Amino acid sequence: MACQLGSNLSGDLTKHKDFCQALLDNLPEGVFVHADGTILYANDIAARIIGAQGRQELIDKPLISYFPPDSWKRIQESVASASGPNGDGWPAEMELVRVDDRKVTIETLTTCVRRNDDTVLCTLFRDISRRKETEERMRHQANYDNLTKLPNRTLFMDRLNRELIRAKRTKSRVALMFIDLDRFKWVNDTLGHAAGDALLREVSTRLKHSLRQSDTVARMGGDEFTAILPDMARGPHAERVAAEILRQLAQPFILEGQEAFISGSLGISVYPDDAAELGALLKNADTAMYRAKTDGRNAYRFFTQDMHAEALERMELEKDLHRALLRGELQIHYQPIVDLKTGKIVGAESFLRWIHPRRGNISPAIFVPLAEEIGMIAEFTEWAIRGACTQAQKWREQFALEHFFISVNLSCTRCRELSTDDKIPEILKETGLPPTALVLEITENILSEDEVRAMAMLKRLVELGVNLWLDDFGTGSSSLSVLKRLPVNGIKIDRAFVADSNSDPETIVLVEAIMSLAKSLKRKVIGEGVESLRQVDFLIRRGCPMAQGYLFSRPMTGEDFAQIIANIYPLS
Repeated sequence: MACQLGSNLSGDLTKHKDFCQALLDNLPEGVFVHADGTILYANDIAARIIGAQGRQELIDKPLISYFPPDSWKRIQESVASASGPNGDGWPAEMELVRVDDRKVTIETLTTCVRRNDDTVLCTLFRDISRRKETEERMRHQANYDNLTKLPNRTLFMDRLNRELIRAKRTKSRVALMFIDLDRFKWVNDTLGHAAGDALLREVSTRLKHSLRQSDTVARMGGDEFTAILPDMARGPHAERVAAEILRQLAQPFILEGQEAFISGSLGISVYPDDAAELGALLKNADTAMYRAKTDGRNAYRFFTQDMHAEALERMELEKDLHRALLRGELQIHYQPIVDLKTGKIVGAESFLRWIHPRRGNISPAIFVPLAEEIGMIAEFTEWAIRGACTQAQKWREQFALEHFFISVNLSCTRCRELSTDDKIPEILKETGLPPTALVLEITENILSEDEVRAMAMLKRLVELGVNLWLDDFGTGSSSLSVLKRLPVNGIKIDRAFVADSNSDPETIVLVEAIMSLAKSLKRKVIGEGVESLRQVDFLIRRGCPMAQGYLFSRPMTGEDFAQIIANIYPLS
């Protein structure tokens, strides 16, 4: 159409001058008519895009005045194409320089008219800067994390795939790191989500400072980050990078005007040593990270083949644990707590057990941390406390045991979940168990994450009437000071300190000191792990009123426990 228009201009310009002028002036695109690089005509849209006062300002100006070198080169290529046999150029995107030196992106199309040895060209163009900005913003949103501005999972996967393809071609190595922040949930719960966001932004900065420009660090989501280290051998350099990341994360963070400390758990897998496929490499790095976390956190681990078998085993266990409650595989076992003067059962400690249909009895040391990690511990704990309280109240009514109590051992995570949801008052109301008949056993670790919140929660429980006992007393680094600070009613002497007359003198002195301290502070005392009559005699002579252990009974099912009570307290 424009080429035909050019023919009209060069042929019957006099006859159709007003019509053609109006047509050019009213085109929705900017128009340059030019020859030998000089502008012969420009419409108002062209002047507006360039920022000129009017179209006359552009006439007789060299076209190159408004195009940077790269764009001018493409204009010339378009002119050459338009001057060919077909007489049509092609649409092209390029930059245009306005009179105020601001660059805008335009889309152009150049066509030509030839008469004898003269060539006149018509370039139509439109400002697409806003469209390009929108496209770039959408591209950025699709590929970058909005909070940290790091590559997100999508871009990370694309870059990892490219690096693996290149590594295969060049026969080089690529190290993949998975980084998980330790205690991030504590920051969110304690200082708030704004502090958590600030922490993630600062972590992203520190991670970038720990890596080379050729490396990629990305946020996978939540508090999980990844890093791609191309041209990286398994050896010392990867270890140095991992150690530097952990050092950076261990430095204090200033959040909401307070110092906060976290750490990181880091797993490393290497292509092609550990895996030749992207999916397997990712899984192996995640497995190594999990090993670092279970080994105590604030550490890095390289993937090893033995981890693969463990990961499969853990995956199966996790899958089964999700269904354990529904399938009725969880049980509560009870161990008697005995009055040492009368020999009668005065209470029981409850223990959560998982009886797997194929694996048998799975240790709580295995499944409890797993339940905490996969977010099921609150559900399990509520079920266990409700079951224990229901059973205890049934025994109290059936055997007229007015002072019988039930104790439940709580981890920090369990306490926090139960307090947040106010589950304990609800359970006591449902089961009818008096608050004074419930004992919650805690350890000094309850203060390790958020002391202010933990203390407030414990005081609410005490106000409710629930008893608190400090478990494993004597094994912590600050048990004496913790005993003074915590609102506990009693202490349980750890089995390591349940001595007898044949014990070494230091152990005997420690037990006597614990008993004296408990008496002074008016705290109840229970001896744990009692296995012999000599230990019973020793505890009685030191004034310990209650004990539990294998001497009296191992933890047993509710049915077996009820049978023992029935033998001691026969129904009339």
